[in-house]
Amino acid sequence: MPMLQILTFTLPTPSTASASAHTALSALKNAKAPENFILGTRTSDKSTLQLTSEWHDPSAEYTPEATSYRQTVLSTLGTPKTLFHVSLSGSSDAVSAFATGSEGPMASPLVEYVQIYFPSAEVDEAFQARIEEDFRRFNEICMGVMRGNGGLRYGWVVEEQEHEGVEGGKCRCFFVARGWEGMQYFEEIVQTKEYGEAVKILLGWKAPWELWHVKREF
Repeated sequence: MPMLQILTFTLPTPSTASASAHTALSALKNAKAPENFILGTRTSDKSTLQLTSEWHDPSAEYTPEATSYRQTVLSTLGTPKTLFHVSLSGSSDAVSAFATGSEGPMASPLVEYVQIYFPSAEVDEAFQARIEEDFRRFNEICMGVMRGNGGLRYGWVVEEQEHEGVEGGKCRCFFVARGWEGMQYFEEIVQTKEYGEAVKILLGWKAPWELWHVKREF
């Protein structure tokens, strides 16, 4: 299955986040990014930048081209605050999350990310299958009234995570990435009756989650 690598960077001067982000992005704009890399800014916190890449072959993560670009980003932005991988589900290896169409969220100008935390001890193949089926039911209901949306992909974070709201602290995470043409379309869907009913499926998991949006820069 294809895999995403996600690195987040926090700029050191939150009081001037917009100016700091602009300076960092300007410095990186002329760097030649491979086609499977996207750098963006978190909309809720402009001091946080996210570098997202996709890999169909894990060994390709360390090709000279990929390593060179990643090192350029690291030398400009510093040590990443977080780094993790997501194994994508529900698609063939041939479909890229960067492609246009229903399975390519990274082609959109804005990407919504959701990370849901479950106790590691509970997560086996049967548990993962149930969560994915619940999510497909949620998505099917929402798609009937959704506008301005791009592609959708989901999967599971490879590395074990930690969350203080989960008993024992150790977690496995379900991960969702959905493209949008603009923030107004996300805000529109969450106000609908259909979303209000559908989200009850996800709330039934009684699991903590994190949601954020990243504006694509390049």
